[in-house]
Amino acid sequence: MAHLLHIDSSARGEGSASRRLSAEYVAAWKSRNPHGTVTYRDLTTDTPGFVSTDWITGVFGPAETANASTEAAVAASEHLIREMEEADVIVLGVPMYNFGVPATFKAWIDRVVMAGRTFAFGENGPEGLLKGKKAVVLRASGSDFDNPDFAPMDFHAPYIRGVLGWIGITDVEIIAVNGYTPEQLDIAVRRAGATIGASVAAA
Repeated sequence: MAHLLHIDSSARGEGSASRRLSAEYVAAWKSRNPHGTVTYRDLTTDTPGFVSTDWITGVFGPAETANASTEAAVAASEHLIREMEEADVIVLGVPMYNFGVPATFKAWIDRVVMAGRTFAFGENGPEGLLKGKKAVVLRASGSDFDNPDFAPMDFHAPYIRGVLGWIGITDVEIIAVNGYTPEQLDIAVRRAGATIGASVAAA
């Protein structure tokens, strides 16, 4: 049975363009996969804890240093990683904040990029362990970062592609809208509907 993991990270509520885009993508996916499963996580209301001494000790420390706090920190990561492992498609609503990703999204990334779980070092170097999945990133920004004047400041798409590729997810599609006003973003979101439909059909 098809399984989709839907993650939002915008601090905005109903006014969020990235949330509207990700919700539209999921709705279209559900129409094509009526028996599929959707797991939803809102990183704004359920923000993963930042990497801590307990987490580092739990992941990298010797077994004798383990305690209830280190085990809880690692268990929280395990839960997030299992959500990714179970999904065939990962839909990420990730607005651009100050040329990069929201802190909540970065906290999630730091929890799921774990040596021995989502990547490993072998004889041929690093290897991502979450192969065979598709990720779709729904991005909203003020400026158009396809514009050569702004492209050098895009630390959002390259970061997401890079970090997902590190853990084995190389099929990454980014659907971006931009606009400085709610009216501009509304028009851009409505225009993105065709792109979303084509993406779902090809997934």
